[in-house]
Amino acid sequence: MFNSAELLRILPMLEGRFHYAQVLESSNDTAASLIRSGAKSGTLVLAEEQTKGRGRGGNRWSCPRGQGLLFSLVLEPDLERAQWSRLALAAGVALAEVLEKSGLSAEIKWPNDVWIGGKKCAGILVEGCEDCVVVGMGINVAVTEFPQELNATSILLECGREIDREALLADVVQSIIAWGSRCGTYFGSVVEAVNRRCAMKGEMIQLRQEGLQLSGMMAGVSEDGYLMLEIDGEMEMIAQADEIRLLKVKQ
Repeated sequence: MFNSAELLRILPMLEGRFHYAQVLESSNDTAASLIRSGAKSGTLVLAEEQTKGRGRGGNRWSCPRGQGLLFSLVLEPDLERAQWSRLALAAGVALAEVLEKSGLSAEIKWPNDVWIGGKKCAGILVEGCEDCVVVGMGINVAVTEFPQELNATSILLECGREIDREALLADVVQSIIAWGSRCGTYFGSVVEAVNRRCAMKGEMIQLRQEGLQLSGMMAGVSEDGYLMLEIDGEMEMIAQADEIRLLKVKQ
């Protein structure tokens, strides 16, 4: 259970706009509903469990009750709508930075996953609603078992000690707000931070984009936040992809 009063004390910028529930279908959907009812920037929605949690491309996101952080933060960024997707990279950097302060080495899998030790620890889903952006994040905090088919891990498994979820949430929210503010004029600092932690950089990858498959070397992230894919000596800029995976090269 979260102590709402303590969380609001730690995060005064929320100004009381904190919505906490044991079970929600989706924190992003709840945040969108609140926006349509007049919710402002800084509104935070937190659930212990989501029954219809989702990631990019409609992929399902699930986490056992009380073993993760499943939340959505409402922002009104001073950005053009075409730049709103930058917030996914900023949120990834925000979480990675917090994890690094705890002694963990985190990577960012473009555009919306955070990895530890080559395994997924968190997913990010950024969605627009009216004049706001909802930054949704699911973090595996204390999960100890995952389905065999999932290449996933948790903070507990990686650091070997219990994590104060309240403190972690406060740190991540503050970090998202800080890095999110850099997605305009100072977006170069976000890109630099991503490239320092870029998962699969220099590796051969395969990505699926609207039914097409492309293969090449992952060369990092461009100044616009696009994935740079080197194919036969030519650099392709990828704005979005449905799936990205490592391509095993035959020896």
